[in-house]
Amino acid sequence: TGRPLPNDKGGAPDRARSFPYCNMSLGGDARVADLVARRALDQLIAAISPQPSLGGTCGDHTAGNAEIGLPDYFWLTETNTNVAAKCHPSPYRCATTFIGPLGMGASFNRSSWRLKGGVLGTEMRAFHNIGGHRSSPTDKIGLTGFGPNLNIARDPRYGRVSEVPGEDPYLSGHYGAEMVLGMQAFDKQGHPKMLAYLKHYTAYSVEANRGHDTYNISMYDFWDTYLAQYEITFKRSNASGVMCSYDAENGNPSCANGYILNEVLRGKFGQPGALVTTDCGAVKNMLGPPTNTPSPELAAAWTINNGTDVEMGSTVWTDHLRAAVDAGYVHQQTVERSAARGFRQMFLAGRFDPPESVGWSSLGLEDINSTHAQQVAKEAALQGMVLLKNSPPLLPLKPGTKLAVVGPMAVTTDLMSDYAGGTGEAGCWPNSDESCVWTIGEAVAGANRPGVTTISKGVDVNSNSTSGIAVALDQVRAADVVVLVVGNDRTQEHEGIDRPDTLLPGLQQSFALDVIKIGKPVLLIMSNGGALAIDELIGGCDAIVEAFNPAQNTRELASLLFGRSNRWGKLPVTLYPHAYTSQQPMTNFDMAKPPGRTYKYYQHTPLFEFGHGLSLTQFKFNCSLPTPFHLSCEVANVGGMDGDEVLMVYHLSLIHISEPTRLLSISYAVFCLKKKKKITRVHELTL
Repeated sequence: TGRPLPNDKGGAPDRARSFPYCNMSLGGDARVADLVARRALDQLIAAISPQPSLGGTCGDHTAGNAEIGLPDYFWLTETNTNVAAKCHPSPYRCATTFIGPLGMGASFNRSSWRLKGGVLGTEMRAFHNIGGHRSSPTDKIGLTGFGPNLNIARDPRYGRVSEVPGEDPYLSGHYGAEMVLGMQAFDKQGHPKMLAYLKHYTAYSVEANRGHDTYNISMYDFWDTYLAQYEITFKRSNASGVMCSYDAENGNPSCANGYILNEVLRGKFGQPGALVTTDCGAVKNMLGPPTNTPSPELAAAWTINNGTDVEMGSTVWTDHLRAAVDAGYVHQQTVERSAARGFRQMFLAGRFDPPESVGWSSLGLEDINSTHAQQVAKEAALQGMVLLKNSPPLLPLKPGTKLAVVGPMAVTTDLMSDYAGGTGEAGCWPNSDESCVWTIGEAVAGANRPGVTTISKGVDVNSNSTSGIAVALDQVRAADVVVLVVGNDRTQEHEGIDRPDTLLPGLQQSFALDVIKIGKPVLLIMSNGGALAIDELIGGCDAIVEAFNPAQNTRELASLLFGRSNRWGKLPVTLYPHAYTSQQPMTNFDMAKPPGRTYKYYQHTPLFEFGHGLSLTQFKFNCSLPTPFHLSCEVANVGGMDGDEVLMVYHLSLIHISEPTRLLSISYAVFCLKKKKKITRVHELTL
């Protein structure tokens, strides 16, 4: 293998520079062809499948070739909410961590999404340049980042809702496009900062029995819900590829589904060079339901022949792809094609070019969690919280008040979305943990100075312990205003675990009702991924805030609560009543089947609808249609504070009964308006 060769600023080792594949005067196709031709079949297979002798198989260490100066490569670095890298020790630098993607989606702000992508791309390349690694020192940060995750928040119980930007394909597609454009920004020589791969392609939103599950999906739902966001992202940003998902659609596993991988992705989306990697272990899953593939050789053949290029997690290709070729199940040219796709992207990113010819080679430690990156993350957080209720007006809170902050999510630092670090990757120095995170209670107390703030959890996130209730209720009785903080942490929802219910777990709901009964003004803050059913709490709370996963930005949340900022977002998901969980099975992928899914199909009254969100000021809209395809809107801030507002344009469809009642398929825009100011925006309507 090429193990002795270092991971540094890029560029081929001296030994490689004598070979044509390192000759920059040749075109990309010629360089790829030379590199493929110099590798025997077994070596090509080792370049597209995990090699356990080099490191963990899920992260996917593939083999180089020292004879031609080709280094080994580590593929899987997560880039959904931050760059999943271990903090650099001296001088210490930790990757910038953003609020959860639901909060990013709540901003509806394309500029924020592009800036986030730019930060991730910069830090990815910087960690690569300095030889950074994930939690294991053998897992060196490369140029391939996996994220954003564009699966739809189809069901609030789905354990990975915290990883996605929302329930609407139009919103998710533009979020993905802007992020990727930032992540893959080009230097003057045309090298992208990094290579971004979208997750999880496609229709992945159940954790139970994953890898062996199949769902009936109509062609209409495919294109309206499960493919639309990927189409937008690919056509606007040319993302480098996808990680195919664990599930099967209509009996066809995603990683062996030639329709979505070849006909759609490489054909209809216009991405012939897109690279497809499996999710971890997806090829091995082929040996069980729903396909029960008769042999590992056939599992290897089915996946690579239908468009997958790189195996991750399992070693079916590693151990059996050569036999599949020998048996005639796979043509050698198919293996060469998959290897060539990966090599071509590495050439594009400048992996085999001298560092001085790659503009991004100058990025280093000072570019990780820079002042710019911190500001981008803070601005995103200020736009990522949603004010759901403020009646009678309780916000903004007044500093100097006697506050009681109670509830389990007030005292925890587990405020991250899934795949957001804090567990050995990213997070805070020195242990890549969450020690730098201010709890919500601490952030509120800091903003309330010189007032008196008491903090108590009352109950756990999910237990039957009542030991802390009495103290918390005494603090509530002694306070002027109560801040009640409830929700879910990653013990309740994460990869591998769906929630059984949308109610608050444990004793949180009964505790919240006890707090409300005392009769003090109550601000309810929710910190969670999947939406919570708070039917019984809404009426008793004066103000309600959806904070999603604020991560390291609890002080930005406090700034919003005390009116020092007024940049609230809008809901990127529907908040359903509790009855929804008994009306809608998790395994139903038919979006329109009653009671329906998401704002486009839900037939009943939600607790709070998609797009809902208040401000501490007031806005007025005056819209007209000067032409049939242009909408002119005057937006005026008529209140007493500066603030942000989101204008959403919906299209009402009356074509067919199975279509949604409205589509966010036309336009949306964010305005930051000074008090008593107005602005006019003209939208071109493309139906």
